[in-house]
Formats: sequence, C-alpha cells, structure tokens
Amino acid sequence: MKDHLPPSDLLRELAEEDEEMEAADPRLADVIALCADRDEANRDWAVYLLAQSDADTPAVRAALLAATKDEDGSVRAEALVGLAQRAPDEARPLVIRELNGDDAYAPLFEAAALCGHPDLVKPLKTWAKTGDKELDALVKEALTACIANDA
Repeated sequence: MKDHLPPSDLLRELAEEDEEMEAADPRLADVIALCADRDEANRDWAVYLLAQSDADTPAVRAALLAATKDEDGSVRAEALVGLAQRAPDEARPLVIRELNGDDAYAPLFEAAALCGHPDLVKPLKTWAKTGDKELDALVKEALTACIANDA
C-alpha cells in the first residue's frame, strides 16, 4: 500500500477499504476519470486502485493504457501492472520501453514478471544490480519468470 493519501475523498475512501473494486462497482467510472486528474497523487492512487482491482472492461484497459503515457514514472509503472495482469502481450512492449528508460519503479518489475516473456530478459538484466536489496529481489523474480518461459 502506498504511504501517502490522495486529496480525493473517493480515493481515500477506497484506499481505506479492504476490498478490490469490481466491474459493477458504481464508483469505477469516477476512478477511471481520476486516472487523468491534474493532481499527481490522485492519478497515482486512481491508477494503483484500478490496477489492483478485479475490474476488466474496455474502459478499464483504456484508462490503464492511457496511464502508461503519464508524465510520472510511478503512475506509468502502476498502469503497467494492471495492464500486464489483463493483457500481458499488450503490456510487454510498454514494459520494455520503461525498462530501457533511466528510472525504474518497483511495480515495473512486477509488470515484467506478470508478462513473463523472454523478450524482457535483456532489458531486465540492465537493472540486475541496483544496490537496493528490495529492488534487486524484484528484478531477480522478474528475470526468473521471464527465463522460465524461454524453454
């Protein structure tokens, strides 16, 4: 769970709940709209909550795909997790794009593991020794998932 709360009352309420949103949740459309909010914290939380939800509709996928182009790397990484859970083949080239960038956020490596494709091995290896034990463990998990599917 993230350690900061968003300004949006709806997102704070959802963050405090212990249940994931489903496609039938009447608040889903509002969360999707907040994925494009001007406030970075609202976007970050909205994308995070959407990515972690069980909802898988064309509108959810479109919002996650749009969020992969967000100016904030954390938002992009969260969006990739949600997209990789729902459409790993669609997420894979976007994960590669992010892995080839200068910054990496922990959810990016989760998305890579969810994609679990050999195409991700080479870009993942560039992050193999970050010096951060937690991040290095996530990279190792992602590499293991991708190499396992190379058989």
